[in-house]
Amino acid sequence: MDIARVSLDPLKFRHWGWARWVLVALLLLAWALRLPPMLGNRFHADEALYGYWGLLIERGQDPWLATVPVYKPPLLSYLVAGTQILLGNSEFAVRLPGLAAGLLTIPLAAVLSHALYGSRWAATGAGLGVALSPFAILFSATAFTDPLMVVLGLGACVAMARGRPGWAGGLAGLAFAAKQTGLVWLPLVALMQIGKSANRKSQIANHRSPFVIRHSSFAFCFLLVLGLVFAWDVVRVAQGAESFWRMGVTGYGGLRLIWPQELWTRLQGWIGLARYFFVSPVVNGVLLVGLFLLVWSATTRHCYMRTSFVDLFLISFALIYFLFHWLWAFPVWDRYLLPLVPVLAILLGRTLSLLASYLCALLDHSPFAICPLPLFIVHCSLFIFLLLPAWNAAHSRYPVGGDHGTYDGIDQVAAFLRALPEGTVVYQHWLGWHYNDYLFEAPVYLAYWPTPAWLAQDVQAFGMREPRYIAFPSWESPVRVEWVLAGVGYELTPVLTTTRRDGTRSFTIYHIQPLSNR
Repeated sequence: MDIARVSLDPLKFRHWGWARWVLVALLLLAWALRLPPMLGNRFHADEALYGYWGLLIERGQDPWLATVPVYKPPLLSYLVAGTQILLGNSEFAVRLPGLAAGLLTIPLAAVLSHALYGSRWAATGAGLGVALSPFAILFSATAFTDPLMVVLGLGACVAMARGRPGWAGGLAGLAFAAKQTGLVWLPLVALMQIGKSANRKSQIANHRSPFVIRHSSFAFCFLLVLGLVFAWDVVRVAQGAESFWRMGVTGYGGLRLIWPQELWTRLQGWIGLARYFFVSPVVNGVLLVGLFLLVWSATTRHCYMRTSFVDLFLISFALIYFLFHWLWAFPVWDRYLLPLVPVLAILLGRTLSLLASYLCALLDHSPFAICPLPLFIVHCSLFIFLLLPAWNAAHSRYPVGGDHGTYDGIDQVAAFLRALPEGTVVYQHWLGWHYNDYLFEAPVYLAYWPTPAWLAQDVQAFGMREPRYIAFPSWESPVRVEWVLAGVGYELTPVLTTTRRDGTRSFTIYHIQPLSNR
């Protein structure tokens, strides 16, 4: 079928039929897979920080976030504040926007695939790929900004495909308002605009005004959202805060090209993370071979087809995105690769639908020819090969996404410290972001200690006034602190030890007391 004949007009429900019910089943399955890590894992440090920002807004203590160093745009913080108002301060409330974003990514990827290729089977493959991707599952269960940025960027692409440039501009602006890198979706939004323009070439030639209005409405809504984001930042800066844009660049350590000696190490790191997109060697192999064949077919075809252009555009987008993160000195963090998951899922669905169509053509003259049968078998195979990786992801068995046991027991630590008498001093060095969230408005006083010598000096001066406690994570030894405290007549007495899900020690809380005579 020539995709050039397929309209990108809004999809009608009657076009989906059985696919609607497949999508409903996928969403229910995706929800079930994302709940265990969402409820079972404790906060990653960044998640705790976003929860703390939400509390500052929700309690009215700092509605502009002017007293804290903010390095992200404001959208997620205000969404988290809204869920905390409705559901209280909990891990579930902070992660709820991420869960909603992760679930919405599934139908949006399917609809975008259908808009690009006009195939319900390709759309089904794309939806399956996102729903069962271990990478997508583990990030949907977090409070990171990336799932929200991805779903808003996809929403902008779908809105443009459906002929709603104003909505597309607003959603593209909101993708930036969720995370600065939301700007990466603009090329894909432009692709959808090219598709709409190609389908209405004659109308554009005769009526220039609607074409100009479409572009103007996109630009107006996009710039309006960006203006609101930077206006919020101006208000913060006027109150003495540092600009989030400058803080973000500083947080990356400054953007630069990597050194030659970093090439291989960084490539290994990024590829090691990318293999968790789908995990299954069969699915990964089919995808890699399919990408090569799509490029070969598009570049050797004698007649021009719009689907070939779409294939090359999506593959180029994924490749340039990967190269940019490899060759520029971004930290090798898994969350940065999340935008590639729906793009590669769309290409995976495209590959599988072409494979099934090829099998249909082979069986065309067979007495047993049932054309939908190969399509059904291929997509059922995709489901089967992704089901075990998805199950393992639901049980946090892959090292991507949020916390996987490092901070197990932090909730017990927080409960113990929250119950201490009012005015108790809690020293913190490694767990400040967690304490800010878990101990928000607790009656204890949090004191940062930069060095053991500083801690010993503070305890010597004020140790007899209030009870004093300190918690050590398992990856830090208390020996140096014990030694300097002994020099000023104090010791560490363990009062609580927590363990991880594998039985290893995670945290130990110590009461700082005068040396006892033993």
